[in-house]
Amino acid sequence: MTSPFPPDRPNPPDLVPFDQARAAVLERLRPLPAREVPLGDALGCVLADDVTAAEDLPPFANSAMDGFAVRAADLAGASDREPIALEVTGEVFAGSARLPTVQAGGAARIMTGGPLPPGADAVVPVEQATVDGDAVRIRLAPGERQFVREAGEDVRAGAVVLERGRVLDPAAVGMLASVGRRLVPVHPKPRVTVVSTGDELVDPGDPLGPGQIRDSNSWLLVAQARAAGADAFRCGKLRDDPEALRRGFALAAAEGDLVLTSGGVSVGERDYTKQVLAELGDVRSFRVAMQPGMPQAFGFAAGTPLYGLPGNPVSCFVVFEMLVRPALRRLAGHPDDRLDRPRVVARLGEPVRSPPGKVSFLRVRLQVGDDGLVATLTGHQGSGVLSSCVAADGLAVVPAERRELDAGAAVQVVLLREDLAWVAA
Repeated sequence: MTSPFPPDRPNPPDLVPFDQARAAVLERLRPLPAREVPLGDALGCVLADDVTAAEDLPPFANSAMDGFAVRAADLAGASDREPIALEVTGEVFAGSARLPTVQAGGAARIMTGGPLPPGADAVVPVEQATVDGDAVRIRLAPGERQFVREAGEDVRAGAVVLERGRVLDPAAVGMLASVGRRLVPVHPKPRVTVVSTGDELVDPGDPLGPGQIRDSNSWLLVAQARAAGADAFRCGKLRDDPEALRRGFALAAAEGDLVLTSGGVSVGERDYTKQVLAELGDVRSFRVAMQPGMPQAFGFAAGTPLYGLPGNPVSCFVVFEMLVRPALRRLAGHPDDRLDRPRVVARLGEPVRSPPGKVSFLRVRLQVGDDGLVATLTGHQGSGVLSSCVAADGLAVVPAERRELDAGAAVQVVLLREDLAWVAA
């Protein structure tokens, strides 16, 4: 398949516009095939088909209160001053199969959820009644059907209770159980395999040798993928050896629905990673007109989509959020209008600069000011300063055509934290 990006060159003269890069990746991906999963495994998955109710919910009229099932006509005029006495002729519990018939002048003790017995047309809460031997003195004149949950009050048989494209949250799982769905048609959560390459990388906790650095990107990418709703795991570190890379990437492609790696795939780099990926498929390096995160790679390795992210940790973080996350959500079956994180408009709290021709993504904090949201930089914006991401509420987007923005200028901010999503409403 022809790559949508320019071929590898030592110093390609052209940058791929950000929107073009995003579109080129998404158009090569499709949602994972739908399958039925057990109800207990459906949480967080995207529903692949509408779900309809096969029966009314609730399936029968039942009591909304602990109290007494009565005939409303028997209690006309009942009050605190003039309670009316009824004979207690039976009891009804939730799950009762044999129900007493409530005759004129009678009442049946009933528990919340208990089926409304024949003859009764209302329920009196226990707080409005006093038991006196085999009788109950009632101080309330209920209206007909008062405190009764009618059959189908929640959902009617045949009604669509959950629509295709819905992310199954706990409430949705509860609804699926309520309408009797043991198996659920979903797009499964994508399996993301994260590959680390480079002899210079050291795992957390191991001692650093001369010229070595911590392997933070693989842990970062696994966490970001899981936060986006995927099942993600590290495949371990691959040595800078062609055969080790060949085996490692082939295994990652076989086990994952998407392979992620960082570093070693930039345009102009001379290492084994690009050579091996070219052998396994059509992965191509390219440069995106964005900052941070310009060098990237994308294609298919052994039939599985693979995204190569930059090696600098902030670049890796931003490219995942802006380009990989939408791709991952496309695989998971999310509708096109829900691939990206929500955005808000804020006013800059300070002037900012941006390189010509590139979309800049600045790490910012958000505060509520007198005129709405105010975005201020989290500090130094270098691509190796991961602390700027730790402190960020969002990414302020500076368009490619702008070289600088003054304090007070309006910018779009991509929200990075779920607890801030309310500000986008």
